Amino acid sequence: MNRTAFVATGLFAATLLSRAPFFAEHLWAWDSVLYARALESGFHVDYALAGQRPHPPGYLLYVATAAVARGLVGDSNTALVLISAIASALAAAVLFLFARRFVSSGTAAFISLAFALDPLAWQYSEVAYPYALLGLLSVTLAACFFAARARGTAAAAVLASLAFGAAAGFRQDLLLILAALWLWMIWRLSPRVRLVAAASVCAGCLVWLVPTALLSGGPLAYVDAVMRQTDYVRATYSVPAQGLSALSANLAATLYALAWGLGLCALPIAGLALVGARRAVRARRVVLGRTDMFLVAWIAPAISLYVLLHIGEWGYVLSVLPGLYVLAAIGIDRFVKVPRIVRRAALASAAVSTAFAFVATSAPFSAAAIAHRDDELAARVSFVRQHYSPDSTLVLAREDFLLVRYYLPEYHSWFHDFDPYRLAMRRKRAPKVNAIIAFSPGLKAASIEARRVECAKGVHLVYLDIDPGSIVELYGERYGVVESQRR
Repeated sequence: MNRTAFVATGLFAATLLSRAPFFAEHLWAWDSVLYARALESGFHVDYALAGQRPHPPGYLLYVATAAVARGLVGDSNTALVLISAIASALAAAVLFLFARRFVSSGTAAFISLAFALDPLAWQYSEVAYPYALLGLLSVTLAACFFAARARGTAAAAVLASLAFGAAAGFRQDLLLILAALWLWMIWRLSPRVRLVAAASVCAGCLVWLVPTALLSGGPLAYVDAVMRQTDYVRATYSVPAQGLSALSANLAATLYALAWGLGLCALPIAGLALVGARRAVRARRVVLGRTDMFLVAWIAPAISLYVLLHIGEWGYVLSVLPGLYVLAAIGIDRFVKVPRIVRRAALASAAVSTAFAFVATSAPFSAAAIAHRDDELAARVSFVRQHYSPDSTLVLAREDFLLVRYYLPEYHSWFHDFDPYRLAMRRKRAPKVNAIIAFSPGLKAASIEARRVECAKGVHLVYLDIDPGSIVELYGERYGVVESQRR
């Protein structure tokens, strides 16, 4: 085994071993439940929530891979977490191998380690979410596109295009995020080869599109579900539909995630940006080389998509973090001109500090945050089961509604859904129950009669006694009884 292969293998093994002690013990969020449904009840894409196993557009190859893992470990959550952990380990190894094209082996090893130890990347590799896999697919396809462009042959472009289409079966958003990078790859080829490459993308898509449609009620039903989901996201969260409110929220969430995802590696990127801007001002024009164009095509479209359309999870930025780490590596090699021992000590300290933030602090992205979320969910579920009857209790939930349906399926439950930018009042008649449990911490009771109970240390629920059949008002984050059935 040569030195490069040894380092890549070591990065993979070290990253995977670092994940083992911190695996989340419960499904992480809304989408996690939908993936678990697909594993346990069969794959079926639907727009209606009751039929989503999972939600549009489906991620068939992700679910199929998790099904194989579930056959080995016997549990949906563990299988999904295992996929995330392995994907993060592979992403670190691939990032090292790819970054060596641009920087020294030492710098490539550092930025790969920094990526693996980053709190945001680390957390998403410990939970039942596909964002660690998104990072792996992004850097792998980027490496394929770069290699195909360097070779300049029709065969390389066609194979990379085929892989692009097939990889979308794990995450269909790759087709949007990496479309510009794919165009960069084929730009200098002849029109005929470009056409063949485009046909290869379509052929790769058929690998997952045909079975996805067949398992989801047919092509028309599948396309309808995807279009309705897309229209909902656009109308609810996009800047064109919601204006400055959406722009502010999306931009803040994207910058927050990028800040956590880069940490100290943001400094060499800032240095590169300042130097580039200074040169552009002096030359009165912006000059981009091949590597510059490659990185722009990799990073800019995804960030623009998240800011202008929607960023539903901080983990989405894992699609661009590998590219940003390559950019950081270029900045480190260009600006850090100090003795080797000082350089290595500084880089090692930076990597250790990010690992410390995840392992030993209660930061938003940390082992403590994962453990707290696990403990909080387990305590709430256990308390509800021990103290409230399924027949006489209504559980009200917001972002964790599907977790309630998964872990408390025998209880009446309502999804307290509301528009993030427009407050609308809704009134609903409660079923024949005598208590409402507010499961989600962010929900606020409008009635002074609501009572707060402690499920475990630092974990609370709020309940409100009601008459069976009462009218419940839902407004923003608030809820309350506005009409008793007795009246």
